[in-house]
Amino acid sequence: MAATKRNVIFVLAAVITGLISIVFGLGVIRASAFFATLTTGREWLPFLLCPAGLALIVFLTRSVFPGAQGSGIPQAMAGLQMQDPADVDSVLSLRIAAGKFLLTLLGFAVGASIGKEGPTVQIGCATMNICGRLGLERSHALQRLLILAGGAAGITCAFNAPIAGIIFAIEEMARSFDDRQVRSIILAAFASGITLFLVLGYQPYFGFSRATLALGSIWLLVPVCAVVGGLAGGLFAQILIMPARFMPASVNRLARSRPVVFAALCGLILAAIGFASHGQVYDASYGEAREALTRGVLPPLEFAPLKFLATLVSYLSGIPGGIFAPSLAVGVGVGTAFAHLIPNLPVAAFAMIGMAGYFAGVVQSPLTATAIVIEMTSNPAMTVPVGVAAILGTMASRVVCKEPVYHAMAQQFLRVVEHKPVAAPNTAGLPPE
Repeated sequence: MAATKRNVIFVLAAVITGLISIVFGLGVIRASAFFATLTTGREWLPFLLCPAGLALIVFLTRSVFPGAQGSGIPQAMAGLQMQDPADVDSVLSLRIAAGKFLLTLLGFAVGASIGKEGPTVQIGCATMNICGRLGLERSHALQRLLILAGGAAGITCAFNAPIAGIIFAIEEMARSFDDRQVRSIILAAFASGITLFLVLGYQPYFGFSRATLALGSIWLLVPVCAVVGGLAGGLFAQILIMPARFMPASVNRLARSRPVVFAALCGLILAAIGFASHGQVYDASYGEAREALTRGVLPPLEFAPLKFLATLVSYLSGIPGGIFAPSLAVGVGVGTAFAHLIPNLPVAAFAMIGMAGYFAGVVQSPLTATAIVIEMTSNPAMTVPVGVAAILGTMASRVVCKEPVYHAMAQQFLRVVEHKPVAAPNTAGLPPE
């Protein structure tokens, strides 16, 4: 009877997460369209909108929704290690979930290079945690299970990818395989996935890719592309973990003493990068990635480095927002750069390979990277080269970044929550000190 009640609550929470994510996803689309419409033909406007918008978001985050900044995934992973239910409730609360929802939409509306997946994961975990109070006896094991199920539902809802959601929860969040946990994770992922299917139908995130990679000498480029992507992804992760090491002392002081001013400066830099890219690096760059993956349209050669910088600046500003989707777009740019350099290279295929290599380099989770790229393009024909790229990308990343980014940031979050000193923490993803 207790197991049945628990399963019913898990399904209920997953369905609620699915419904919230649908509203959230539609809001993201409208917010991105708002920014694009507002700035079309007004190349000067982002130089006002981005600094003012990022500064406003950071002000609201710190004054109204403290704890809502950053991706949301490190906060959820930190919750897995918290023993006190009150600490978990403070991290995965209704207030923070609402702040994550509203401020992430505002971030898209002002052009920030962010994704919706991190906030969706934190919202999913918060929903699971809140629903878990409905008649269930609180325990550390149950809290872990609720958070893992919320993480699976969150990734499922963000990308319409239930298999990737399940693998993410097991490989990246739990980092272990427990049969009892897995059953609940699968239940939550598919309950939220079915909710999306019933409301929206089957819609792969990037559409249907028909890319293939014929056997031949072209396969020699797969490990090259994967290693380049993995090294770049590892560098990105290392900067997020320890940004103070990569910024001048005066900039570090500004970030700590005047975070709203620092966010405005980041917004100004973002606008300059956006101007250099002709507007291609704003929001998640979904359109550019989709065109490359489904139609073989080449983004400019400079797209990858500019998107890399735009995502870095957006995250370090201290606003809420994920790094999954922007990282996938950077990976597309890395892969298609090879098509710029080598004639007749299959653009869509190398967009997928670059996406897997770079994304695996950022998160160092090859199974998640493989599953998410295949599910988001609905293209199982590319499973082998994508899987190889994900493995090699992870290996290359570890040369640059020794610790997976979400785990390192979760530990930083825990130290701040527990009031322990941290050497040069990434305050962008942490609550105010």
